Amino acid sequence: MKTSKTYWKTLILLLLFTLIILPLSADEHGEEEAAPPVKKYVEFTLSGTYADIKEMSLFGTASTKTVRGLLKKLDALKNNEEVAGIIFKIGNIGIGWGNLQEIRNKLNEFQETDKELIAYLEGGGNAEYLLATTMDRIVLMPVGILNMTGIRAEIMFFKGLLEKLDVEADMLAMGKFKSGVEPFTRDSMSDAFNESMTSLLDDIYAQMLAKIADGRDEITADDAADLIDRGPFTAKEAQEAKLVDELHYYDELLDTIREKPDVELSTKDDKKGRKLPDLNSPFGLMQLLNMFTSSQRARHRPADKQIALIYASGPILPDISMPFSTTSLISPKTFKKAFKKAREDDKIKAVVFRIDSPGGSAIASDLIWREVMLTQREKPVVVSMANMAASGGYYIAMAAGTIVAQPGTLTGSIGVYGGKLNMKGLYNKVGLTKEIIPRGKNATLYSDYGGFSDTERERVEKMMKTIYEDFVNKAAAGREKTFDEINEIAQGRVWTGKQAKELGLVDELGGLDTALSIAKEKGGIADGDKYNIIVLPEQKTFFEQMMESMLDEEASISMPLPLQAAQQHPAFSMLSKHLHQITTWLTLFDRERVVTALPYDIIIR
Repeated sequence: MKTSKTYWKTLILLLLFTLIILPLSADEHGEEEAAPPVKKYVEFTLSGTYADIKEMSLFGTASTKTVRGLLKKLDALKNNEEVAGIIFKIGNIGIGWGNLQEIRNKLNEFQETDKELIAYLEGGGNAEYLLATTMDRIVLMPVGILNMTGIRAEIMFFKGLLEKLDVEADMLAMGKFKSGVEPFTRDSMSDAFNESMTSLLDDIYAQMLAKIADGRDEITADDAADLIDRGPFTAKEAQEAKLVDELHYYDELLDTIREKPDVELSTKDDKKGRKLPDLNSPFGLMQLLNMFTSSQRARHRPADKQIALIYASGPILPDISMPFSTTSLISPKTFKKAFKKAREDDKIKAVVFRIDSPGGSAIASDLIWREVMLTQREKPVVVSMANMAASGGYYIAMAAGTIVAQPGTLTGSIGVYGGKLNMKGLYNKVGLTKEIIPRGKNATLYSDYGGFSDTERERVEKMMKTIYEDFVNKAAAGREKTFDEINEIAQGRVWTGKQAKELGLVDELGGLDTALSIAKEKGGIADGDKYNIIVLPEQKTFFEQMMESMLDEEASISMPLPLQAAQQHPAFSMLSKHLHQITTWLTLFDRERVVTALPYDIIIR
């Protein structure tokens, strides 16, 4: 019996040893043998044109990439714990200065993570290099050229062309710095125009130098200025100047990453191609119909709280009828509907009004200002300025409770100008004449067959003064300043966002994310609350535009047929933005005599 008890005790002890001791040793052995975590590197192409909203095409929305879409992709990469590194293939970037700063700020957020960011350039200029400087290392193709040559502002003057055509620009401006008429009345800048432009470039150039210095540890702002004066650079020169870190072809760069231990390289491009339908197949025809009718709008689960994001991109024009236009325009009718929905929908707690516009029609600007003001009375409206929100672009912003701009945004230009183009010389040159029988002292004010008479000029100046004073008064009310305080910094002068913040024309410096964060707070949306961002006005497909145009019975201003035809012709896009400018402003002057606009592009390269 004693032997039997000893046997069972021994057996129980062995079982306990097996159940308790061995698993512990197995775990220890497992920990020693466990494979190290794999570091995942991914590619991301950063090139092409980025805009606030997608342009429309025959088959719905065009392939234009949006800034907000890019920011969402970057956020997804930043928050993806599986990604240890990102190779950014930076190509030619078509983007404005404000949006460039917004993307750069988003890339800077990756510094909060442990992810390695690698920039790969085959070449590039200021924009491409400024994006690259946010990254841990910059790799340049061995025969690549780094075109660091500084920045410039280009203003095109049309006076010489008008003279050759025998067209007289009879125009007036209200405000010392309101240079909007100068491209039509001069062949070079006035002293005031030059002073304003010099101030803009000095500030933007200083911002650029500071960003290069921030991104390159061994380069100061002064060093950056010296280097730019020596550019452009060959690849070897760029490396010697410490502008870039390494010289490799892209396949060589990938090989260096693959050689690292425990690294998995994903070479799947982030682009998604879209195939054209096969029209020989009935399924292809159905796909084509779907392309006409599908809106491709983002669909979200409904939430009790929402923020309305309203985009305003392009020149501000009256309610012009332009069926199937692919050009971004800002018109009162569209924005009246958008803001009305934002006011009346109880789920919408706040509005972010995203503006990228040089201005345009004074009347249209005021109508949109009214909608912003009415909405601000009921719900918080936060303006987010992109590349430009100047003149009429500032007009439609100034009723908002909070205005946010990038340091490089072009804004201000509180002023007006007006006039008309006297086409009499051109008509006579091509064999056309007019006989005018007026009734009324100012009956020929809107005629293009002569300049202003003395009384007509007096009336135009009176209208301009009234609109200018109204502009300043409304800006003063919105900014909680006096008329004199705003008038001193108005006068048609354009400021950078950084300068505008110092002057009180802007409240905060930042991008769309900053504006959305402010709107969330002011709308009473707590950090843990679920909410949606809805985009207004909703973009319409080609089919929807066609049906709406056919069914719309409201009276509207029609764009002159020759200008419609010119804008729709395939060769139009090949003639650069200058033709677009000319047709836009000719359309505007065909209908109004007083405008709030910048009739030129400030191109900073």
